[in-house]
Amino acid sequence: MEKKSMADLNEKVRNYIPDEITYSILSKLSLKSLKRFECVQKSWSLLFENHFFMNMFRNNFLSNNNDPSSFIFSDFLNYNEEAFISFSGERFENKVKLDWSSSSQNRFHTTRILGSGSVNGILCLYGGNDDIVLWNPVTQTIKPLPDSEALLGIDLSIPDEALGIVHCSVDTYAHGFGYDPVTNDYKVIRFVNVYLESIAQSDDDFEEEIITLDWLSYAGFDPLNFIGFPFWEIYSLRSNSWRKLHVDMPFSLFYSNDTQVYMDGVCHWLCEANYINVVPCLVSFYFSDEEYFETSIPSDLDDCFVDKLTWLKLAVLNGSITLISYHKKTTTFHISILGEFGLEESWTKLLIVGPLSCVERPIGVGMKGEIVFTRKDRKLVWLDLSTQMIAELGYNEARIYSSSSRIITYKESILPIEGISN
Repeated sequence: MEKKSMADLNEKVRNYIPDEITYSILSKLSLKSLKRFECVQKSWSLLFENHFFMNMFRNNFLSNNNDPSSFIFSDFLNYNEEAFISFSGERFENKVKLDWSSSSQNRFHTTRILGSGSVNGILCLYGGNDDIVLWNPVTQTIKPLPDSEALLGIDLSIPDEALGIVHCSVDTYAHGFGYDPVTNDYKVIRFVNVYLESIAQSDDDFEEEIITLDWLSYAGFDPLNFIGFPFWEIYSLRSNSWRKLHVDMPFSLFYSNDTQVYMDGVCHWLCEANYINVVPCLVSFYFSDEEYFETSIPSDLDDCFVDKLTWLKLAVLNGSITLISYHKKTTTFHISILGEFGLEESWTKLLIVGPLSCVERPIGVGMKGEIVFTRKDRKLVWLDLSTQMIAELGYNEARIYSSSSRIITYKESILPIEGISN
């Protein structure tokens, strides 16, 4: 009887794995996998409250990205000249000014880069008059996107009864650029807003106000006879054309390039609360099947959409969608990562960095989580999240336009893109 007890004890010893080893293994998993393993045993469901485990998980998460660091900084040197400077190297010691002016052929008066990074070495830029181009800085190839047939097909004529009272306007809001691996195609998605404005002239001034569709109906006009409802459309490089999307997704009229990212065939953007009663959320759109998911943002970030003094950035770190916010009152950065789309509780607070009284204004985030910001002396500096050390980049921000400069992640590519031409 005693021998059997000893055998049982030896079996239990062989089956026992110390917590240190268990934590070491689990800390190397992705957040999505880790969330699914919470149900295995009670102690695993409390891992994110364990400081010892969180330190290991945080260190692994921040150190597992072996991609070379590289980003492009955009800045206005004067009111008519915008510069793109490429930073690369272990400590961003390599600085090269990119020649965008020769590629643009003065197409844009002002230029913005859509999203927060390049896609296979390609950047999507847009400017005034809804012009959009794809640009490869290495090969200096540029592909202007054509006009939208959907927009050309909208009947913008105004009924005789409304002439001199209203006129029709169209605004487009680019929300994402990315690559569809299923169809081997580059795509751009945007929201189109078609609306009417009233024109009330007086001797003193010219006043405008937006007219709603309800007002037109009340006035006896049928809006559907001469105006289309707001809609989404998508561009395909393979077909070199736009087409309407039959989706009803949350959109952002006050979007920022800092709140749009692309990863693995999915385009993501943050949507603030707007007039259609949409709560602040993350929208994830799949290019392949053209479906989308909504994910509520962490409750502690709700004020970021109201407090204009707070900076909010959507990024991709180590294969995870990441929210990085800077709170000016506390001078701290908060970093949260998402485990699974559609689940608010899947957000996990990774770390809080600060207080950092030297921060004047955050600029952007690099591929390894390097946070780039300016100091009060206009010097560009970067914060290494893994070491929490700050270093200068050897460049001063021009600050011609307030808060106009930003950085985007970038990977060089010389591979040709189907359909692209000079």
